[in-house]
Amino acid sequence: MDHDILHMRLTIWLTIATLCAVIVFAAFPFLDLRISSLFFNGQAGDWVGRSADFIFWRDVLRHGGEVFAVVTFLIFLGNILIGRTQHTGWRVWAFIWGNTLLCAGLLVNGILKTWLGRARPDGVIEFGGVQTFTPAFQLSNQCFKNCSFSSGEAALIASVVLPVCVLLWPQLSRSGKVFCTVIAAVLIIATAAMRMAAGRHFLSDTTMSILFAALTSLILYRVLAIGQHRQVFTVRPVVTDVRAILNYSRIYARRWLVMLVRKGVKTVIDLRAWAAKAKMWPSHRHSNVAVD
Repeated sequence: MDHDILHMRLTIWLTIATLCAVIVFAAFPFLDLRISSLFFNGQAGDWVGRSADFIFWRDVLRHGGEVFAVVTFLIFLGNILIGRTQHTGWRVWAFIWGNTLLCAGLLVNGILKTWLGRARPDGVIEFGGVQTFTPAFQLSNQCFKNCSFSSGEAALIASVVLPVCVLLWPQLSRSGKVFCTVIAAVLIIATAAMRMAAGRHFLSDTTMSILFAALTSLILYRVLAIGQHRQVFTVRPVVTDVRAILNYSRIYARRWLVMLVRKGVKTVIDLRAWAAKAKMWPSHRHSNVAVD
């Protein structure tokens, strides 16, 4: 009951925060330009977030988030494979990669970035580009592919970090919860800041992506009944499941290898037999002609 009340309160407050953000960015679109101008060097005509250091850490976060999401998906498949011997269950892993798929994959990259058509900061007239600035949530024809609203990378990192924090929360001490909150905030804010500093996203792009990831997490938390299953998400069950999955993978890999070798050998034998028959066809035809 306590978890249900907490979940309901979080959902209400997060929904209110999202609506407030929508109202603020829609009513005061100049905020996006004002914040982006802090990262733009007008004299050099460049963005402060395009140095080698920024690009390196941006790639570390992005690729790290992608790899982590893929790994959780593979563990999810492995847990289904090992069946009743699993210790963590498939729900906790579906919570992580499912959140990434639904928010960063489907909502942000599949719908918003494809259809809203908002120009990126480095492309608008105010920062030396040729495209027209449009407020958030407004349909535009200034971009036709991989557009500005909303941020895919902010959604990716938030979609991975938030579910992990939710799963770890019951096992953490008070200091552990503070540490987890700080690390999550640093990762998410750093990703958003680097995307804005590079001139690739406005403040509204990154803010809304983070809020979308949080809302998706709350929805999946309820759908997958994570509150009843996250207690098993500890180091020992995770390690046990990973070892079991690796053992099963080796067994299945050997079976597939043996099957492929057998099929390969059979194919070679069939090809040799066919080649031998093909060589006999001319001589057979010649003998038939001689007899005639």
